[in-house]
Amino acid sequence: AMYFLGPVLIVLASLIIAGLTYLYFCVVLPMMTGTNWIVSMEDYHAYQTGSRGHVESSSLSDGESNTNNISTIQSILLALSTPTGLLHTTIVAFFLLNVTYNYYKCVTTSNSGKLYNTVVRELAIVTNFDYPETEEELIQCKRTLEHKIATKLELRRRELLAAQRMTEDASNNTTTTTSQQPSIPRIHNWQLLTPTEWSYCRFSKQPKPPRSHYDHVTKSLVLNMDHYCPWMFNCVGYFNYRYFVNFLFFTTTGLFYGCGICVRPFWLLGGSEYREQIRVSSGSSEQNNHHDGGGGGMTKAFLATVRHLESNSYIPTPNERTSIALGFMICLCLGCAVGCLLVFHLYLTVSAQTTIEFHGNWAKRRKNKGWVNPYSAGSWKRNWEMVYGTRYHYSEGGDDDDDRNDDEDESDGVDAINNHHCNDQYSYRGCWGVLMAMMPSKREPEFLPIPFDGVLIRRKNRADSRLDDMDEKLDEEMPESCPGLHLSMDNGNDDDDDVEDVIGVFKKKSPSQPATANLIGINNSNGL
Repeated sequence: AMYFLGPVLIVLASLIIAGLTYLYFCVVLPMMTGTNWIVSMEDYHAYQTGSRGHVESSSLSDGESNTNNISTIQSILLALSTPTGLLHTTIVAFFLLNVTYNYYKCVTTSNSGKLYNTVVRELAIVTNFDYPETEEELIQCKRTLEHKIATKLELRRRELLAAQRMTEDASNNTTTTTSQQPSIPRIHNWQLLTPTEWSYCRFSKQPKPPRSHYDHVTKSLVLNMDHYCPWMFNCVGYFNYRYFVNFLFFTTTGLFYGCGICVRPFWLLGGSEYREQIRVSSGSSEQNNHHDGGGGGMTKAFLATVRHLESNSYIPTPNERTSIALGFMICLCLGCAVGCLLVFHLYLTVSAQTTIEFHGNWAKRRKNKGWVNPYSAGSWKRNWEMVYGTRYHYSEGGDDDDDRNDDEDESDGVDAINNHHCNDQYSYRGCWGVLMAMMPSKREPEFLPIPFDGVLIRRKNRADSRLDDMDEKLDEEMPESCPGLHLSMDNGNDDDDDVEDVIGVFKKKSPSQPATANLIGINNSNGL
């Protein structure tokens, strides 16, 4: 059913976008600019000469074609020639561009393939996991991981059974109950693993990285899987989550902007001014008495003759009544619905959670008030950077090098940077930087999907080769008092000791905290 529903919803979403765009240009824009009363060349000449008002010409209801009527395109161009029309159209085009681009990227971005394999191998290096490259290694990896999961599952079942027996024994002291087989809640494999442990996926027959899940619709392992979205006909995960949040943001703001520009004509529907417009257009009180009966007895010929009043261009005509009402209700209802989803996903972004993890973490917080999310980078800002990165644009050359501190102090082969020191023109700064981070861009995720001890690990093999030079300049040793830290997997050499370099910096950063190597293979106190 999903394979049929997905394309249908994509077509429906495209029709909604196209319909609201048509409503804006053909109905709302001429209303806001006050040019919708211009329907003929005579009216246009009167508008140009400043003698505002309708010019009597041959009526459309006479059965004769009026060649002096201006076309829809001419009406739109006339509205765009005004400062008000140009301003509103620029804003609408901004929303339309961002909504269309992010929706397209959500639909077309794949969560598998070459880029997935690259990120998974980088993650394996940092987590000290021997990723299998041959068939023999894959078979051995499968046996090892499945044995580990089976052992942990059996241990967890014994713990649950023991806890249930203790509860039953305590209740039997007061009441007599019939013996029955205790029920054990379903336990997912990912609930048994520590934050950096790998498992084996029996569906894709591949090693399963941390925070990944198998999507049965796209039939692929998805890093940082959030959910499957039928409107996108795709799974939202590590590679397209930024596009998804951007789509929600620009869709919500665009829909509420649509509500704002449609609320005035919507409010005037069916009012006294609306009826007065029909009476003036009818030309006689006798026609008005015949046609002003709630709209049920109006003919198409009469509806076509109803013209906008110059005194108030926001009053819709009977032909525009349905489109205004439908457009306003769509903007209001969808804006509220998508807005609620946006608030939820903004919370997930700044708290470093996925929708799947949110449900599990909610139960952990209720049981343990001091529970801390192990995938959090320590602050909402660094959690935001985990999704959006630290730079919105990539430098073409080394013009910024002279502005940096030349006294770089490297330690253990890995350079660390922080946001306070990263003051180049391409990094995020303030609210403007947040907006720039959400602008259309094909850049790949900058950091690996998992932080370690609150540290974000910058990817090594990004597609843009210019990033390597930037990382060498940006990644400088950070003062110990600085709250933010990012690490680069690549120390600039071609050797294979990058993971040891990363672990070395962890040890230097926080001697009291467990290093990355100690996180592998042991149960984390956070309880994932």
